[in-house]
Amino acid sequence: MLTAESRSLFLLEPGLIYLNHGGFGATPKVVLDEKKRILSEIEKNPVEAIQHKIRARWRGIADKIAARFSLDADGVAIVDNATDGINAILRSLSIKAGDEILVTSMTYGAIAIAARHIAGKQGAKVTFADLRFPDPDPGQCIEAVMQALTPRTKVAILDHITSSTALVMPLAAMIAACRARGVPVLVDGAHAPGQIGLDIPALGADWYVANLHKWYFVPRGCGFLWAAPGRRDGLMPNVLSWDSTYSFPSNFAWTGTRDPSNWLAVPTAFDFMDRFGESAVRRHNNELIRKAMELLGSMWGRVTAPDAMTGAMTLAPAPDGLPYPTTDEGRARLEADLKDKFNIVVNPSFADAGKIWLRITAQIYNGIEDYEKLGKAVLALRSAV
Repeated sequence: MLTAESRSLFLLEPGLIYLNHGGFGATPKVVLDEKKRILSEIEKNPVEAIQHKIRARWRGIADKIAARFSLDADGVAIVDNATDGINAILRSLSIKAGDEILVTSMTYGAIAIAARHIAGKQGAKVTFADLRFPDPDPGQCIEAVMQALTPRTKVAILDHITSSTALVMPLAAMIAACRARGVPVLVDGAHAPGQIGLDIPALGADWYVANLHKWYFVPRGCGFLWAAPGRRDGLMPNVLSWDSTYSFPSNFAWTGTRDPSNWLAVPTAFDFMDRFGESAVRRHNNELIRKAMELLGSMWGRVTAPDAMTGAMTLAPAPDGLPYPTTDEGRARLEADLKDKFNIVVNPSFADAGKIWLRITAQIYNGIEDYEKLGKAVLALRSAV
């Protein structure tokens, strides 16, 4: 743990081994208290808070997010989550019959579904860059994207950190390959803020969308959408309401009567991160996940991710001999048994190559003993066969 008190700063139930921070995050108590305070403040005079003050407060929070990540304020909109922002961008594009939207074989499932739906309505199609797994390699990721680009590619959707495979992509080089062919790039940065260092403008992307409720301690759901100059015209929220007549990003400020307490709590979440220092949190989590990889590797066998592709999550293949088929059903049964029998929450994210792969995360409330308990629990399930 980062400090002796780190676990006590969260509401995680006593005895729970929580190794799936990448799923929905975990919000610190002090940030939840601020969310509750905001809700109580709104209820004192909902009309005043929502009708008369909300847009200015939205703009103020958007400016804080922009400053936090060295972005120009005119390019940042607050969105519910990365999926919300990515859908808004895809809907803004002039996609026509014969066009292609490029994704990868590791694109988050909800984004791939959205891309297929939006492309299909226009007679366009989705194409895939096949990223190698197991044994991922940064060079192969770049080459796969280069090979998948065609003259018909309208936009490429690239992950900064993949979801189910927990890999930090060689994003700058992948973007450069697309730009060399004149293809704009939309980055899914759902897992990036708070997990790795960010210099979004330096990446060269056209759009970058991210969550703050995953690794930045903001209540769920809250994310942001950034668009580069020249890529802002035509951007509209997925729900069109009174502010739709304004230009980006102000048109995203009012999209209906939604609970604003999540994004209004952003400053408190930033303060919580600053209590330790973002770089210290990232370093702690990265060092812990590497130790966890070594430990589980000694207990189960080889883990898979190279150092250059590891942030605060990793994949570990479950050992052979477990009483679960290497299918989605088997994966779900393993997840349930670990929770029900050992009080361990971890994500067996998928089954592939004859194995169930567990996505394991590290956060400031975790210690190396958590991974030892996971390792022993999995071996106990094998011994029970």
